[in-house]
Amino acid sequence: MMDMNKGNDKLVERLRSNTERGSILWRLVRPVVRPVWSFIHNRDYVSDYDRDYYLYHGCVLPPREMRGRLGASFLADGFYLESGIAEARRLAARLAYSKSSLVVDIGCGLGRLATGMLWEFGDVQYLGIDSNPVFAEWCREHIERNHPSFRFIHLDVINELYNPAGKIDGDRIRLPLADATADIVYLWGLFTNMGPEHVRIYVSEMSRIAREGSRIFLTAFVEENVPEVSFIPKGYVPYECVKPLQCVRYSKEFLFSIFSRYGLVVEEFRHHGGAFPSQSEVYLRKEKAAA
Repeated sequence: MMDMNKGNDKLVERLRSNTERGSILWRLVRPVVRPVWSFIHNRDYVSDYDRDYYLYHGCVLPPREMRGRLGASFLADGFYLESGIAEARRLAARLAYSKSSLVVDIGCGLGRLATGMLWEFGDVQYLGIDSNPVFAEWCREHIERNHPSFRFIHLDVINELYNPAGKIDGDRIRLPLADATADIVYLWGLFTNMGPEHVRIYVSEMSRIAREGSRIFLTAFVEENVPEVSFIPKGYVPYECVKPLQCVRYSKEFLFSIFSRYGLVVEEFRHHGGAFPSQSEVYLRKEKAAA
């Protein structure tokens, strides 16, 4: 168990050492290069940083400009792909994944986990759900279209950060799955950008869709001896927070009480064990009903 965690940590550190100099340089010179190149060749210039997808080691990746919205580290192709592979391996090593498992990825973003699963396992059962319509459409076009066992759904729920124009209030959210159908529920970075009233509802929903004995993995900003909820706590993360819900931190006692209320048992908590600043990892199990 610990060897896997250490291996992932080393992989992440190695990947994070990949710089994004190419993308940064391109953003600086693009205003000059594109019109000059287009004038000389009499056609539009499309760089690797502008296209709708990018091929890397045979995998279709989102364009770097889209990935940059997830964080600067994701601009590097190697980091994006290999971090997805590391997450897929987590499913097998820690979450009892098998070829027959249905994985539900809530807040799937641009399909990073799905890309890693395709690399590791091939065409298997996966459902990705996201509130960002652009992300969901990209995944349908570039992943689901060629791998129909990977499905992506846009859930038009309101989120001040990712989908402020959404039509569904978070208080009325219901995930598009029947009760007790998911073998693994995965939420990477979802609660880091969500207020407590919606966290309660999502925990209730992920408990509802999870089979008895199934596993749940999530990351969150969690600390002891802090207020129950803190919005953009000063100096907590090493990046500037200027948008609503860009950093939401929870006290460990408060968050774990919500898990317990909905029949979820904490199997392991790794304080700041995540691959990104201050994110902690939480491994949960859905309790079996008393006989």
